[in-house]
Amino acid sequence: MLDTLLKKMVTDGVVPGISYAVISPNRTKQHVIGMKQLTPEKLVLEPEAVYDIASLTKVIATTTLILQHIEAGKIHLEDPVMTFLPDFRYPEVTVLHLLTHSSGLAKNIPNYTIASREDVYRYCIETPQATPPGTDVTYADANFLLLGYILEALSGDLETQVQTNVLAPLKMRASSFNPDATNTFVPTELHPERGLISGQVHDFKAWKMGGVAGHAGLFSNLPDLIRFTKGLLHEDSLLLKPETIAALQQNYTPNLNRSRGLGWDLVPARDHFAIYHTGFTGTFLVIDLEQKTALIVLTNRVHPSRDNAEFLERREHIVNQFMQDIGGRS
Repeated sequence: MLDTLLKKMVTDGVVPGISYAVISPNRTKQHVIGMKQLTPEKLVLEPEAVYDIASLTKVIATTTLILQHIEAGKIHLEDPVMTFLPDFRYPEVTVLHLLTHSSGLAKNIPNYTIASREDVYRYCIETPQATPPGTDVTYADANFLLLGYILEALSGDLETQVQTNVLAPLKMRASSFNPDATNTFVPTELHPERGLISGQVHDFKAWKMGGVAGHAGLFSNLPDLIRFTKGLLHEDSLLLKPETIAALQQNYTPNLNRSRGLGWDLVPARDHFAIYHTGFTGTFLVIDLEQKTALIVLTNRVHPSRDNAEFLERREHIVNQFMQDIGGRS
């Protein structure tokens, strides 16, 4: 049933093509179906095609680095953001608030002009609080942009940190910010000003930051994301300590409107949570740490246009079916 739902996204024209993997304790199944490009010409999707994974950057890169810094004692969940970014205006907002999107920062600032990296920083500093911290979960890029700035304040260049401490240990050689020119890119949007976006980050703020940001910008492919996912499922993880990985499935917003873990969204199972995240370009990842299973889905649902609400409905059905298939839900 799960395979049928995934393949029907291609046959029904919801996405041009799809690369996906289902990981279980004893087996990893991979499938690559359809096209990677529809315009200006049709191109077939390759097994190792490189995707703009959008907000999966938040969990693969930024969350992992923050947790590594916590393990090293360089930062704590309760630390105020102002400890690292003195320009920040809200002394009660902590690192945990940013990780769980419970900072109260508004989702966006309407009509805010962003033309440079400096403008993005100013945008984050000037984003108003819509609610008091710790009272509401509102997913906002500013939270992870700020975490990216915190990482740079602690340890320097963000791109170098991601390469050295996340990608290299897992031999994720196809993954990077601002990837080298290659013909394996999966294009995203046919943009009125930028043209066909391929090999450059789709997200506007990340693009204005030169392609490297805490909330978006990472490119990867299916084999590399399998390596990352197994890096969390493996008992001898090269990324994080076992107790840190176990904490990923803890609900840090138990009395709020949404269940959020450390960086990750949470999907309720029978007696625990699976961790989950999505990317605007058409990517999503579900990992059940208890059952050592995972689903990785990569598409370019914004090609040629982001006007694709059908994908969002299909995605929800697919996640629900996956959880049922692994016995995570009745």
